[in-house]
Amino acid sequence: MIKQQKMIKKAGLAVMTTMTVFSLVACGNGTKGTTEEKPAEEVKSEVVAKEKLSAENSFSDPEVAARAYMDIVFKDKTSRVKELTHLSPEQFKEAELDLFRKNGSLHIPEDWLLQTSSGSTYTSNEILDGYAQTMVDMYHDIDDYTTVSSEVTEEGAEVKVSVRGLAGKGLGQAAREVTEKYLGPDAYKYNGTDSKELNTVMQLVNFWSLTHYYEHGGVTPVVQEPMIFTIYLEKDKHGDYAPTEDTLKELYKDAYGTNDYQSSSTESGEKEGSEGL
Repeated sequence: MIKQQKMIKKAGLAVMTTMTVFSLVACGNGTKGTTEEKPAEEVKSEVVAKEKLSAENSFSDPEVAARAYMDIVFKDKTSRVKELTHLSPEQFKEAELDLFRKNGSLHIPEDWLLQTSSGSTYTSNEILDGYAQTMVDMYHDIDDYTTVSSEVTEEGAEVKVSVRGLAGKGLGQAAREVTEKYLGPDAYKYNGTDSKELNTVMQLVNFWSLTHYYEHGGVTPVVQEPMIFTIYLEKDKHGDYAPTEDTLKELYKDAYGTNDYQSSSTESGEKEGSEGL
């Protein structure tokens, strides 16, 4: 009888020990789950931060839309191009190139070719394609720009921006140096004649020269002082602002200045053995 009572006590102790272990495990798991859960205040703070970040990047603010658009045009940041313009990055790139391809396309002599000293030949369309790509790439080199202020209108918004854009004098000088290098110092006497065809030929030569300059290490010339101008955005039915059909053309035009530029920026870094006219 005594032996039987001892066995019952041992069995009871074993059950209690097992239950204690289970309780500790359960308690431990409960503690772990509690530590992994974030406090309500911290979760609320994160939600507020995300909402604030979303608001700061919303195109319902015209200056946000303007900055995003300049990021696309000047720095080739295409992550939001479809959201802002409803065009794919590829479609937007074609729109950029088309604006420059149209330059100098009138009064081109039939079957006109430009032949280099190495025997390479270029059609007018090839020169315009190269020039368009060069100009788009040069605008991508602009990195000093910002919004100044904005004013909401009935149609949309007017955003004042500040841009250290391309220096027209620097581009002209770069093209002239390459042209004179291969055609001689009298090459520019053909500019401004009464012949539309001859003027177009010289324009194409200058386009080729500028492309040659940039492709062989020439630095993009920019103005010394920022230019202040206004770009126009339209408002859609969702309350977001977006560039109009003419915004790209106007942005290119206004970010191209005749102001002074750093003379060192147009020093060409042409490689040895580069082809010429």
